[in-house]
This record gives sequence, structure tokens and C-alpha cells, in this order.
Amino acid sequence: MKYFQATVTTTSEFADTLSVILIEFGSEGVTVYDYEDVKKVLGEHKWDYADGSLLSGGEEVFVSGYYPENTDFSNLNEKLNELRFMKGINAGTLELDLKKIDSADYENEWKKYYKPIELSKIVIVPEWLKYDGNKIQVLINPGMAFGTGSHETTKLCLEFLEKADVRGKRCADVGCGSGILGAAALKLGAEYCFMADIDSQAVEAAESNCKLNGVYSRAEIREGSFPENGNEKFSIILANITADVLISLKDSFYSNLSSGGTLIMSGIIHSRASDVKKAFSSLFELIEEKSDGEWRGMLWRKICNSSVDKL
Repeated sequence: MKYFQATVTTTSEFADTLSVILIEFGSEGVTVYDYEDVKKVLGEHKWDYADGSLLSGGEEVFVSGYYPENTDFSNLNEKLNELRFMKGINAGTLELDLKKIDSADYENEWKKYYKPIELSKIVIVPEWLKYDGNKIQVLINPGMAFGTGSHETTKLCLEFLEKADVRGKRCADVGCGSGILGAAALKLGAEYCFMADIDSQAVEAAESNCKLNGVYSRAEIREGSFPENGNEKFSIILANITADVLISLKDSFYSNLSSGGTLIMSGIIHSRASDVKKAFSSLFELIEEKSDGEWRGMLWRKICNSSVDKL
């Protein structure tokens, strides 16, 4: 399968806006090359060595979107022409370059950058690589879904999960993405894992990854949201989502957790951590909080008392 890489030349100031525009015009995602970001990193850290290619660059920023081979770019070109003549914005030339790429070549290229990710008990291994160590292997092929183990939020959840005793317990992975958290729980000995995501591609990826790990028979994977009725009872719930979605699911988490159950969550930027803690503290006890980069992870225990626990 072939597709188009549409690259637009812009400025640092306009890169975020342009990224949104490319997604609105149908791109599955965007990549941004901004030399100013490179200079900032190099200026903030003392490097023993930096590749010479990082030190050469200009003021131009390149934002790329990815589109099916049959895409008509006339509307995007029209939008870029409108932006060129708008006053008060510093958008750069907005020159559009189209490059046809074979998806197989692209997939093989990005695979070069994946390596096994070792934690205390488990190791996340891309399915195309071999691992010879003694840790529990969780194989992963992310496809189009979020979750490879490399992102800070995923690692925070996995670190909490490793310390929890999941053996023989019922778990849930809410907003499961690639299914990495649910698959890891099952590989660590969970009896059963309910997994849900509103993205059909994520559901397909989670099914594929559970089969890859030999745990599909103990997983229930659905397209949709987490149940609100409390009919399901889980000892551990995993949720790597955004702060607003976590807060909106607070009551559902509570009603579906068994007495004294554990809630592991991440996807929380530092500036939203206080909002999350304020929302959850009346129903859950915060046991541990960890940070990685710009992200926060939290481990909670369900508070059981007659005034709030209807179970």
C-alpha cells in the first residue's frame, strides 16, 4: 500500500496550528521537525557528544501529515493559500511538498527504532526482535494504536502493575490502546482482563497483541466505554487516559472496583495532577504517586465506608 507524505514548510510559531490543520484534513497524525527544539535541548543539557547533523539547521520548520494514495489535496492547497495572505500571523512560506511512500518501507524503517524495554519483572519486546533474558516477555506490535511501553505514561502504569499482586485476580484495562497493560497483567498471572477502547483500530490491535502473547482466552475486548452499572467487579483497574476522561470515569471506577481494589492511572500532565487528586480523594486513598518527564502516575485504593460504598 502506498500513501502520501505531505510536508508543509512553516515556522515554530505556527507549527502547532498547522499540525491541527493537517489532522483536520484527514491525516492520521503528524511529525514535526523544528530546529529550534533541537537547539533548546542542546542548550539545556551538557552533552559529551552530539551528532553533527543536529547542529545544522535553519529557521524553517517542517510539519508532515500522512494521507491515502487517492487523496485530493486541492482543499488543503486552498487552505494554505488563504493562510499565506492572512495578516497578523507568522506562518512562513507554507510550501507543500508531496512524496509518495510505500507503507511497507515506512513500517520497516520505524521498526529500527524499537528496542526491548526492561522493567523489574517484565520486558516489553517488539515482536520482530528476540530477547534472551529471564524476565516475563510481553510481546507487542503497536500497529495504529497507542502503547508500546516506551511512553512515560505507559511505563508508569507498568511499574505500578509490577508491584501489585495480580495473580488470580480480575483486571480491567480502560482505554486499552494496543492492549499492552492488559496483556502485561495477564502475563503476570491475572485470571481475567476486561479491555475496552472507543477506537476500533485499538480494539483490533489489542486482540492481535493478546493472541501474540497467548492470553487471548482470558481477555474480553470490547469497542466502547467502560461500564457504569457496577455489574463488573475488578480487583485492579488500569487507566492510561487524559485527566479529564479519568475524572469523568471516577464514579464508574468506584462502582466497578471490588472492596479495597486498586486503581492504577496515568496520562496526567503535572498541571492537572491537583485536579485529579481533588476529584478522586473522596472515594479513593492515594497510595503512591510517581513522575516521569512531563507526566504523573498515581496508584489509588478504593475507600470502603457506608456513606459512599453502595456495593
